[in-house]
Amino acid sequence: MRIRSLEIQGFKTFPDKTVLQLQNGITAVVGPNGSGKSNLSDAVRWVLGEQNVRTLRCTKMEDVIFNGTPQRKAQGYAEVTLNIDNTDRALAFDKDEVAVTRRYYRSGESEYLLNHVAMRLKDINELFMDTGLGRDGYSIIGQGKIDAIVSAKSEDRREIFEEAAGISRCRYRKEDSERQLSAAEDNLVRLNDILAELKGRVDPLKEQSEKAQKFVTYSNEKKDLQIAFWLRQMDQSDKALHTHDDKIMLARTQQEKAEKELNALDRAAEQNFQKITGCAAQIDEVRQQSSSKEEAAAQKDSEAAVLDSDVRHGRETVGRLETELAAASQGREHLQQEAAEKAAKITEQNQQETQLLQSEDDVNKKLESLRAKIRASSADAEDISQQLSQLASHATESKVAEMTAASAMSEIAVRVSHAASTISGKEELFNKLQDSRKDSSQTLADMQARIQDMRISEQQWTQQLQQHRRQTENQKQKADRLQIDARESIRRASLLESLEQNMEGFSRSVKVIMQASARGTISGICGPVSRLITVPPAYTVALETALGASMQHIVVQTEQNAKDAIRMLKHRDAGRATFLPLGNLRSRVLQELSLKDCEGFVGVASELCTSEPTYRGVRENLLGRIAVARDLDAAVEIARRFHYRFRVVTLDGQVVNTGGSLTGGSLARNSGLLSRRSEIARTREKAQAQTAEAEKAAAAYQNCMKKDAAAEAELSALRSGLAARQEDCIRMKANCTQLEKDISNVQKDICSLKAEQATVSQRLSDQKQKQAEARKQSSLFAEQMAALRQKAKELTDSCSSLEQQSESCTAQLQQLRLQLLSVRKDRENLQEALQQLEIRQQESTSQADTLQMEIREQKALIVSAQQKAATAREAAVHLHKEAAAGSSMIEQINQHRMQLEQQDTRLRQQQRNKSDEKETIGHELTRLEERRTNLQRQYDGLAAKLWDEYELTRREAQKSTPLLQEADMPQAQRRLNELKGLIRALGTVNVAAIEEYKEVSKRYEFLSVQIEDVEKSRDELRQLIRDLTHQMQEQFTLRFSQIRRNFTETFRELFGGGTASLELSNPDDILTSGIDITVQPPGKIVSHLESLSGGEKALVAIALYFAIMKVSPPPFCMLDEIDAALDDVNVSRFAAYLRRMSQNTQFIVITHRRGCMEEADTLYGVTMQDEGISQVLVLHPNEIVAFNHDHEE
Repeated sequence: MRIRSLEIQGFKTFPDKTVLQLQNGITAVVGPNGSGKSNLSDAVRWVLGEQNVRTLRCTKMEDVIFNGTPQRKAQGYAEVTLNIDNTDRALAFDKDEVAVTRRYYRSGESEYLLNHVAMRLKDINELFMDTGLGRDGYSIIGQGKIDAIVSAKSEDRREIFEEAAGISRCRYRKEDSERQLSAAEDNLVRLNDILAELKGRVDPLKEQSEKAQKFVTYSNEKKDLQIAFWLRQMDQSDKALHTHDDKIMLARTQQEKAEKELNALDRAAEQNFQKITGCAAQIDEVRQQSSSKEEAAAQKDSEAAVLDSDVRHGRETVGRLETELAAASQGREHLQQEAAEKAAKITEQNQQETQLLQSEDDVNKKLESLRAKIRASSADAEDISQQLSQLASHATESKVAEMTAASAMSEIAVRVSHAASTISGKEELFNKLQDSRKDSSQTLADMQARIQDMRISEQQWTQQLQQHRRQTENQKQKADRLQIDARESIRRASLLESLEQNMEGFSRSVKVIMQASARGTISGICGPVSRLITVPPAYTVALETALGASMQHIVVQTEQNAKDAIRMLKHRDAGRATFLPLGNLRSRVLQELSLKDCEGFVGVASELCTSEPTYRGVRENLLGRIAVARDLDAAVEIARRFHYRFRVVTLDGQVVNTGGSLTGGSLARNSGLLSRRSEIARTREKAQAQTAEAEKAAAAYQNCMKKDAAAEAELSALRSGLAARQEDCIRMKANCTQLEKDISNVQKDICSLKAEQATVSQRLSDQKQKQAEARKQSSLFAEQMAALRQKAKELTDSCSSLEQQSESCTAQLQQLRLQLLSVRKDRENLQEALQQLEIRQQESTSQADTLQMEIREQKALIVSAQQKAATAREAAVHLHKEAAAGSSMIEQINQHRMQLEQQDTRLRQQQRNKSDEKETIGHELTRLEERRTNLQRQYDGLAAKLWDEYELTRREAQKSTPLLQEADMPQAQRRLNELKGLIRALGTVNVAAIEEYKEVSKRYEFLSVQIEDVEKSRDELRQLIRDLTHQMQEQFTLRFSQIRRNFTETFRELFGGGTASLELSNPDDILTSGIDITVQPPGKIVSHLESLSGGEKALVAIALYFAIMKVSPPPFCMLDEIDAALDDVNVSRFAAYLRRMSQNTQFIVITHRRGCMEEADTLYGVTMQDEGISQVLVLHPNEIVAFNHDHEE
């Protein structure tokens, strides 16, 4: 697995898309301070999921986005993509190439992509876990953080070692299993609580169930007797109904005859009325034709005016094009002048390049001379350093022997003093323990007497608590019933609101238009008619019937809005809809003055509802010609009185149509489009009232609960006190037993301490002799080392002066080369600009030809428009003449209409006479029907009782129940009364207890099985955690021993000697133990890591990282200036070691040091030519060879 490339856009100082192609081996990134080198390291860390803004050198996550400069605006997002070669399948992802992308927007939104597919941060972390690239990994070492592992606490070093040991994934699984275990244990506690509650309900429910079964048996017998009585009464009522039916039949025959004669008169009146209506329609048609011709004439006049305007615009366009033609000629001269200026600047850049090349040669010669002197001084310093290392090693061994002896002497003295004081304390403790044993025996007897008194009080409080709980259960059932009713009302209101919101009941075309309007796709949509008017509940049915399909008509602002909507429906094949443009609608309101005097008249439909003033025209257009009556009789009378000229609708939805036809019947019970909103409000009010009642019941239940809680608290306190007393008693017994054991143990301790005191004195004299010999050897080695250090200091001072001069020359040379690259880049840009100018000169010539062609086209259009305007004026004059001929025709039609209206008056008089005759017959028929209705009501009442109480029809009852004979009536009545008494004796019966008992028993058994499953799952999780812990311990122990061995070897190689080791601070707990680092550089005695210099700390940390990489090599590693604290010798060692490690790891090194640059396979330079914007330059392997060759020369 290797990094193929790193793509950055909008991240920190990289606003433009920047791509770094990374090869195997070592890639070095160089550049001056502040140029943005470390931002490359931050980008890799960020794309791998880093969340700590301080680690990214920010104050908030938004700071990673390019924030702009005075010359360039800020970016809206930051994006980094890491392309990884995964042909070896080192990552658990079945692709040869893996692209990890992270994108962050200024709005705070963030996203992660894996091969352009959105992923979670958790998925990214798991992908790189145990590869060294995880969030706790060691593949990225930031600027100034190299010695953090040395300075950190021993416990904080574990993360890197766990990542190297490959147990990060196991640790993640273990933590996840522990969370699941905790959740399973919590679930188990809750399930046990529920099971205990159910166990207390099963027995009472069983008793209630048996009582309810008796109630059901008695009720079934009572049902059979009651049905038999009702069936006998229904037979008597049925016979009386047949007698009245014969009388009613005769009256209806007479009424039908009168009805036929009246219908003939009605048909004649209707035919006459249709002729009158035809005359009116003919007049309207003639008027519309005249009006349309006038409108067409006006339209022709408008067309002529528009064509005249087109002529004026065409002449203005010709003038503008001629002006542009003149300006194009002047632009060609300006381009020639600009091209000459660019050529002069190119010549100037060539001269500057020659000067920079000469300066580079001078600095190279001076740098080579300084390096020769440095090599000679370094060789002498190396010899002296080796001699010092050998003497320091011997001195360290002597010093360690001296310190070991002193430490042992101090420890022995402490042990002698501690033994003496311990013996004295043990003897004093022995006396105290004997006194305590006597006191404890007396206290134990007092406690046992107190426990007996508390048990009696516990029984009394238990009885009171049971009584309180029975009262609480009754109150709870009441509160639950009220809450269920309230929730049902709320559910129905929510359902209706959902239907209203989703426009259920509306056609698909209306839904499509309203959805498009909500999205802003079309404009000018006001809404369907049903949503623009408000109707009182009393008139909802009448107005829904009056509107009919018009409720779904859509009101729009203009005709154009309607056309746009129709085009949308047609384009989407979404059906048809009717649109009502506000500007086109005219009010049509009934003006019948005597309408209000009619009996049963409620009002004009348009006046029974309200709307915003804007939609008044819609309301009056649709409802203004419709009257609302109380009932169908009143509606028929009103329609007849006004000759059926308008529709009349009753409050219950029956309709008398124009012309006299009637429409009616039963209505659907579901909510209509108008009534739905009012029903929502009513249901909400009902729910609020029910909720208030439920809250009162809940409050009463809470009061009962408080009383229960108070009683339970008293009982609990008493039981707690009893338990505490019992525990105290048990503890006191255990205390007495422990005192006996302690007295025996103290006697044994005193004897063993006296024997140890005699042994320690001999060891003290031996350690004093060893200390004197080690001190003598240390003094001799110190004198020899002082002389060598003085000589080494002189050589170091000389070498440091030469190094400073060399580094100054190197920096000067690097700056010259960057300037040279910049000059060459500017020259290329000028040459490209010169080519663009030549292209623009050619385009200028073709533009002039185009303008001349457009002038000719405009002149031709002007001539055509003038001809069309003349034709339109002639057509307008002809249409005005045709419109004037329609007025004479309207006069002739009006005379014929007056004759028809006189004939209509005669027919209406005949209708009234025949209607009076029919009414007399109707009164007699009504009296007979009322008598029959009473009989039918009696029959229906019995049938309703039969249905309401037992949900049976008469026929079903006759099949299931034998007919009761007259002789059996008294005995059946006595048995019926007896059954009623037995049912009353049962008292309050919970019939639901039968099913509830079955349900609770089933749930009790189900929960018992569930608890067994949860306990099994809990045991499996515990076993999994134990297995993971064992696996992690074995794997960590193995890898840690390998890292410790590698650390010792790597330390000696990098330091040229010395010793180093890693130890677990708590070997008994491998998975949480800290890791201690012990080092002894050659020639030094180090008691604590903080006494090391900055360079030594960095080198120790580098040695540790290399030791870890040997055990678990990361696929790639990014090092950000970790060599900053090293001297040149150690930089060379570090670079050479990098080369050895690069066989298994791809290194990206951000550095200022020459040693690292010379070892690099690819060299990237980061500059900041524009303020706040970083740019990257690349030096490939063949160019690096040439670069090094130039330096050697």
